[in-house]
Amino acid sequence: MVDFAILGPALVLVLIGILEVAMLMLSQILLQTAVGDAARSGIVGTGRDGLSRTELIRRVAERVGGTLLEPERLHLDTLVYPSFDSIGRPEPFTDVNGNGRHDAGEPFTDVNGNGSWDTDMGASGPGGPDAVVLYRVRYDWRPMTPFLRGLLPGGGALELRASYAVRNEPFPGG
Repeated sequence: MVDFAILGPALVLVLIGILEVAMLMLSQILLQTAVGDAARSGIVGTGRDGLSRTELIRRVAERVGGTLLEPERLHLDTLVYPSFDSIGRPEPFTDVNGNGRHDAGEPFTDVNGNGSWDTDMGASGPGGPDAVVLYRVRYDWRPMTPFLRGLLPGGGALELRASYAVRNEPFPGG
């Protein structure tokens, strides 16, 4: 009885920790599966059941998450790039003063067409035929137990991320 009184709370904490880590890992796997399935759905260039491509992509990602991933905390976005090697790269610019970074007034190529220089040249959207598209998903994961939520910074939420890059099929109509 005395041994259990001493070791019981520690054992319960270890078991809770194991369950929380397992749920975190499962959430990350579901998130990666969701973004992969969403990318495979968006690659063909057509919607289904009266849905636009963007709506279809979102629905597929939400369906994969099932009941474990809450749809309101699932953030999906797509960025279109000219090629795979341009993913995550800044828009090209002329470094007039030679300091190695873009400064206001320096000329640049507006790859994404938004009128300003960006550190990431990706344009928002699902892309047209043969476009390179990066699918990104963020999810604010919260532990099941209030005890662990209190130990984590930011109100007990961890941001999980997953991404998937594909080239769209050469579908007609763009």
